[in-house]
Amino acid sequence: MPQLEAYGSLGSMEEIINEKSDMSTVYEVSYLLLPSLAVEQVPGKASSLKEMVTRLGGTLISDENPVLIDLAYPMVKVVGTERHKANSGYFGWIKFEMTAGDVEKVKKALDADVDTVRYLIIKTVRENTLLNGKMKLQKEEKFVREDDELEEVLPEALKEEAPEELDKAVEEAVA
Repeated sequence: MPQLEAYGSLGSMEEIINEKSDMSTVYEVSYLLLPSLAVEQVPGKASSLKEMVTRLGGTLISDENPVLIDLAYPMVKVVGTERHKANSGYFGWIKFEMTAGDVEKVKKALDADVDTVRYLIIKTVRENTLLNGKMKLQKEEKFVREDDELEEVLPEALKEEAPEELDKAVEEAVA
């Protein structure tokens, strides 16, 4: 019977759910702004999005200012009666901490924003998950093999030993 008493002291299911919703979770919102924004307006728009997150109860962790990118396919944003077709857009992201209940307010604010083409809100971790801060493409490099370069790569111990000594060392190791 002591086990039943321990479970009974946890409280009702409603209290547990309310307690869980009060816990903060780390989120990341990535967003795509209309390319029709002037270059001078983009930093101001990014800071207004960060301000909106903090105003709605979030704590900023990190962010990246929007940069103009080409899109894989055209996207359409309807503002009032106008359809804006975008083949490019300003992509940026904000990582923040917030309660689950407040993140719904961020979603509604982004839905109402006329300059945001698309956005995505995900749960994530606090740690930085990008290598070197930004994603970089690796270039293929050709390796030229010349005798001089190969000698530089070999350790000094291998350069000095004669082939006979190496054979002897191998035979001893095998035996």
